[in-house]
Amino acid sequence: MAEQCHSGRCQQAIKQFYGRMPQNVAEMLVLCECQASDQSCLDMKTVLQSGTCGENTWICQETIDQCLKDNNCRDLLKIFQTKCWSPEEAQCSDTDLRNDECYTQMDPVLILGAYSECRKAFLATLGTALHYPCTCKGVLNDNLLSCNMIHEVFHNRSHFNYLLYAFATALFVGVVILMSLAVVSKIWMLRRRRETKFHHPRKSVVIL
Repeated sequence: MAEQCHSGRCQQAIKQFYGRMPQNVAEMLVLCECQASDQSCLDMKTVLQSGTCGENTWICQETIDQCLKDNNCRDLLKIFQTKCWSPEEAQCSDTDLRNDECYTQMDPVLILGAYSECRKAFLATLGTALHYPCTCKGVLNDNLLSCNMIHEVFHNRSHFNYLLYAFATALFVGVVILMSLAVVSKIWMLRRRRETKFHHPRKSVVIL
């Protein structure tokens, strides 16, 4: 399959595939997760989330360099930074985009992955060089930090898993409601016991 792969056409097909479907459907396919023991799910995830049909792996900085050579990809990268980080955290000019220091500001911990506009900007980068399989193996010193940042942002989909945020919020609300119900139930039971304890039944009067 890899021998018959044409990287440009493959990336274009990926872009069209996700670009023509509703955002919520694209998110479910791109951001889905699998259990480690579910091999069929893992295989499907690889097919749906792979950035290319080739088997070669680049150094992660090379994917950025390749993206910057394409005007459309460069614009998508700038939009992605704008939508997924606050202005104080990651804003790079056209010249700064080529500097490693720019990508060390793209802290995955601070990414706004729970926001729809951020996920939309991430989906828009599918089918570009940014999603080409990359590695940091052999990268040393200062370059390693920016390489790890790039890899974490574009290849760890858990940062964009809004379902996790929704589940955590729902779980918190559910716990608060259950605790409130438990307290109310306890108070009601205590009152019932007190009423039973101090309640003396009246003697019935029988009239002959």
